[in-house]
Amino acid sequence: MSDKSLIQKWMQEQTRKKKRGGSSSAVASSLTLCAVGSIACIGILALGIMIYLPMAMKSSSSSSSSQVHHAGGGTTRKNKPQTPNMPDNGLLASSSKSKSSSSSSLATTSPISLTFYTEANCMGVAHTITIADTVQGNYDMCGKKFPNGMDLKDNLKSWKPSGTGEIETHLNCGMDSYWASLFPKIDGCTNFWTWPLTQRVKLKPISYLSSPQPFYPHSRNTTVSDYHIVWSGESSRYMGYQAQANYYGFLISNNDWSGRWTRVMTAGQPDDLASQFPTFYAKRHPYSRRYGPLNKADGIIKWYESVDRPKSEVIVLIDPDNWLTNSVADIAKKVKRGQGLAQAAWYSGSSQLKNLWKIVCKERCNEPVYATAVPYFIHRDDLAVVAPLWRMYTLMLKERTEVDQAFKQQYQGLQIDWGAEMLGWNFACTHAGVHFTVLPRVQVRDVDSPLPKNLEKEVKMIHMGRAWFPKNYAPAEQWRHTEGRNWNYRGVQVWCKCNVTADKIYPWPIPEGTDYQSRITLEYLYKSREKFGVIPDSLLRPRNYHE
Repeated sequence: MSDKSLIQKWMQEQTRKKKRGGSSSAVASSLTLCAVGSIACIGILALGIMIYLPMAMKSSSSSSSSQVHHAGGGTTRKNKPQTPNMPDNGLLASSSKSKSSSSSSLATTSPISLTFYTEANCMGVAHTITIADTVQGNYDMCGKKFPNGMDLKDNLKSWKPSGTGEIETHLNCGMDSYWASLFPKIDGCTNFWTWPLTQRVKLKPISYLSSPQPFYPHSRNTTVSDYHIVWSGESSRYMGYQAQANYYGFLISNNDWSGRWTRVMTAGQPDDLASQFPTFYAKRHPYSRRYGPLNKADGIIKWYESVDRPKSEVIVLIDPDNWLTNSVADIAKKVKRGQGLAQAAWYSGSSQLKNLWKIVCKERCNEPVYATAVPYFIHRDDLAVVAPLWRMYTLMLKERTEVDQAFKQQYQGLQIDWGAEMLGWNFACTHAGVHFTVLPRVQVRDVDSPLPKNLEKEVKMIHMGRAWFPKNYAPAEQWRHTEGRNWNYRGVQVWCKCNVTADKIYPWPIPEGTDYQSRITLEYLYKSREKFGVIPDSLLRPRNYHE
């Protein structure tokens, strides 16, 4: 008998025994099948121990809820409401504790499961599946029903993973079409949205976060840097050239002397740039297709949960379009536990920020909110607490704006729709009790007034976006943009990240009289491409600019 046939036979036998309540003999059955001498016995025995031993150890009185097996496979029960989007693994409580491999026991052997709910926030009728209800880990939702007869796929409103491992979500029944993941340790109750539509899930007993990422170099460093600069993005044409220029800025601004640099990339696997630029890849959260900036908080959470978690005491969070021009070591030295530093947000002083905090706050509701923006300088242990809260408040704001147009309109002055992650950061820091010193001129924006020569050594980075050549420079006409007429007073606009040719056409050379922000932008674009080479199109980075 082949290995595949043995495994299928064993899984069928255990499913029948589970329905009769006879799971206690799973390991014995594994040994019986192993007697035929197949290599498959190793996998069978491992599955038997992993799936059924924890079940046998449970007391029959450990659950007060009734459980019902039905034709759709799995278990249904009535559950109490769960707080949405909050992690269950104690990230909030463990900020001052180092992760320890000694805390294995039940946590590392708990079988993975997924519970579906008919109502948001993990309420209503519940239906739970485990590995035993799947076909080689796959569970197609097509044709399945809740115990009340409602179609599972059409009436799913929320879900909650449990145990250890990870759960992949796929777009189509009957075929692998991966697009996002759920992790029991960091994803609690998560609301389900019908776009993108998930129709298949795959239960995987082992999380990819439990193994070092092969292309990520910093876990292998023998020394610990004073600070670690990190930003998040995706593998797209839009983000590709920004990765080049951002890393180039890190290298030439003397930050590589005492700092580290990481691109946290939202993707299901490393891309073709991961071996060139220090990259930690974070599998996608299901909501991030609806709101990309959620990746900022979500990627940090997964970085911290992984074996590649940061070692430096100070973390500096920037955006991909923040290009370093000077060392930030002097600011990083001022960070302490509970006390960070950051740039002032554009909405600093707005009374709406305080009013919104009163509506959504869960802790420290009477504390003032620091209206900060990137770059954020924060202690590593504080960020361990802030990151899950950051994602929670971001989701809270975004999900409400999807269903409450009056709420969205009321706070449009804060750009609550697109800027939810900025507000979420502010609220998370207030919730966690992390205070901030607000600094002037840490970065200068492209649309700010041209930076005077005497301040060039003081500013730490630019926020790039557009670039202009002087009006009297005749060759500028070949690159003139029709977009951005409101900025004509700055000169001839020759480049904009908003343009789909931004990763292809770099105006060069730079003439005398070009303002500081434009000069740094075009210099970094050109010289980073010269240093690292042309970024090719690939399956992971399609021709579409933003995908």
